[in-house]
Amino acid sequence: MEINDSSRSHYCLQRELNTALGRAGQVASHWLDDRPAYISTKTTGSGEFAQVIEIALLDADQSVIYHSQIQPSVAIDKDAELTHGINLSSLQGRPTWPDIIGRLKQLLVGRKVIIFDAIFETRILKQSCQAYALDIEWVDALSVNCAMYLSANAYGSDNRYGTTSISHALQKAQVSQVSANSGAVASCYALIKLVAITADYARVRREMLEELSLKIAV
Repeated sequence: MEINDSSRSHYCLQRELNTALGRAGQVASHWLDDRPAYISTKTTGSGEFAQVIEIALLDADQSVIYHSQIQPSVAIDKDAELTHGINLSSLQGRPTWPDIIGRLKQLLVGRKVIIFDAIFETRILKQSCQAYALDIEWVDALSVNCAMYLSANAYGSDNRYGTTSISHALQKAQVSQVSANSGAVASCYALIKLVAITADYARVRREMLEELSLKIAV
């Protein structure tokens, strides 16, 4: 009887690992094996000339590797300002993109990186470089994993495009929400928690499977 119960539990755990959340959790677990860095940005908007105005780079242990607000060479869109609460006057005296790019490249090149919306944020990184006629090849060379697609696979989409907002993903993963005007560092902490919780779903079940396999073998 005990063997049958263990076999049923083994089957249930295997089935949970084969769900969308289980598969996403296993992907997230592999990402974490590389001890990645996490990037979050705030931008002047989303258009073709938008630039980064705040960037945070955190390590896998949640320590802040780098954080800076940046004075852009373009205006901040009203919608963007309403979202993150950063205006041009608050950025007066902050470093410009050319001031920080050397340090940023030094910290990022050769590292695995997790970004929530990787396509959008890497585009804005490039545009920030292009605004000052700076090299963009280092952005293309980054080894980036996109947490947005991982989250959409794990927790479902909240739009017709099959993607998800970070707010929806955090809610479904039961991560404490960050407010709309939270800075890049707080957003990075939320991203770290989101990936970790997703990975833990698979990790816990794999560990339980290993224990059950030992019991069944005995």
